[in-house]
Amino acid sequence: MKLKLDRKSTLTLDLAGVRNKFRHPDLSISAVCECARATIAALLIVCMLPLGSPDLYAQEGPPPARPAYTQLDYAQVDQLVAPIALYPDALVAQILAAATYSPQIVEANRFVQKSAGLPPQELAHMVNSQPWDPSVKALTAFPSVLSNLDRNLEWTSRLGDAYYNQPQDVMGAVQAMRQRAYAAGTLRPAPQETVVYQPAGIVIAPVNPAVYYVPVYNPWAVYGAPVPVYPAYYYVAPPPPAGGIAVAAAVGFTAGFAVAAFSSYGWGCSYWAPNWYTHTVVFHNTAYISHSVTVVNRGYYGYYDHSSVARAYNHQVFVGPNGGVATRTAVRGYGQTNVWGRSPNGGYYDRSTTHYPGGSSTNFTGPNGGTATRTITGRGTGDVTATATGPNGGTATRTTQRYQGGSSTTVTGPKGQSETTTVSGRGTGNASVTRSGARGNGTWHRP
Repeated sequence: MKLKLDRKSTLTLDLAGVRNKFRHPDLSISAVCECARATIAALLIVCMLPLGSPDLYAQEGPPPARPAYTQLDYAQVDQLVAPIALYPDALVAQILAAATYSPQIVEANRFVQKSAGLPPQELAHMVNSQPWDPSVKALTAFPSVLSNLDRNLEWTSRLGDAYYNQPQDVMGAVQAMRQRAYAAGTLRPAPQETVVYQPAGIVIAPVNPAVYYVPVYNPWAVYGAPVPVYPAYYYVAPPPPAGGIAVAAAVGFTAGFAVAAFSSYGWGCSYWAPNWYTHTVVFHNTAYISHSVTVVNRGYYGYYDHSSVARAYNHQVFVGPNGGVATRTAVRGYGQTNVWGRSPNGGYYDRSTTHYPGGSSTNFTGPNGGTATRTITGRGTGDVTATATGPNGGTATRTTQRYQGGSSTTVTGPKGQSETTTVSGRGTGNASVTRSGARGNGTWHRP
């Protein structure tokens, strides 16, 4: 038997010698065993070649790169959100988040279909143990919505990519489409849901928070002026009214979905909401950031929003090392700086600073409700005083006097302890620093 492996990793196995030995009349049992062992060894080598030959991988080439995200214009974003813009707020938030996990949507829909007929409590318990994103788990309370996302998977994936890369454009488009529907007379309060105008936009919520009715409508005709049909989108027409004539722009409703059993697990409908002021999806009172590995351009959250202000806001959303999400929003103008933030644990804080000639005043409120203030006076005069009052009422003062070649700084703590640091000889090449007070006395020289 001959075994040959050439430079192209092509295996040549010559079994002619083996066949000849088996035909030989004097072949011994030991020879047969030897040939059998050699043949098995050769076959094992054949099986191992695809795993161990780098040349074979070199011929296949590297895996194809994912396509880059292309920024959508406003009309394209409107077209994407048209099928869901009239859904209740919490459901919109869940869909936008879940759309970034389209493979999980397919799994979840198959799971729900196989579990059809189970009581909500039992289904929710089974879903809770699945390794899906909370948004996907939440959608299992709405089988028809989950089925529609799966049926229109290309659209769903595109919606997820758009929300990840243009979150504020997408949220703004939802409000724009609601305004169009309201102007067209197709979005009005109904026995199933409330429709309320608020300063940040139109809010849609169920009349009974424990039962959601999903609107069913033609997304290309309900907004007044026709919206271009999304290619290959499968639209399910609403049932005609009893004894009446179906209207193309009418809005119907599915049977009610009871969501209480799902909300008891912490990922259900009641934990999701859109923030129409900041144009973000909120989960457990914290800005939701998708960690999907399938979304296009993962890692560039909000980079493609059209508004520079929106992109600046997106950059103030942080994901901590343990997965906690923190947000920080800063607004500056007219001598005022306001900063609002949310910690990964859900605590809120805000800092408000008023600037004036020669100083500033800052008020800080921490996540536990404690407040602190800091006032600075004398900037530009060589005599600056900073006074800080902590959440427990203690006050600390730092006063600095600057003069030719030196300065003197006195710090007084909240318990009355003080320390003075004096610097002299600046600019002479032989400066000295003298400290006296709570931490002891001493003098040292600086070159």
